[in-house]
Amino acid sequence: MLGWLFRSAKCHICGQKAVEPRNYFSNDGKPVKVCFKCVDYAERRALRKR
Repeated sequence: MLGWLFRSAKCHICGQKAVEPRNYFSNDGKPVKVCFKCVDYAERRALRKR
């Protein structure tokens, strides 16, 4: 019942649990979470910061 409240975010790049997630916008303009390991790759892919 409260699963949505405690659900952890998944990384948009690697699909795993986002540890220390950063907020970005995808190419579609939708907000996405990216884990700290994938931040460099997200910036190379030109995802915009929120």
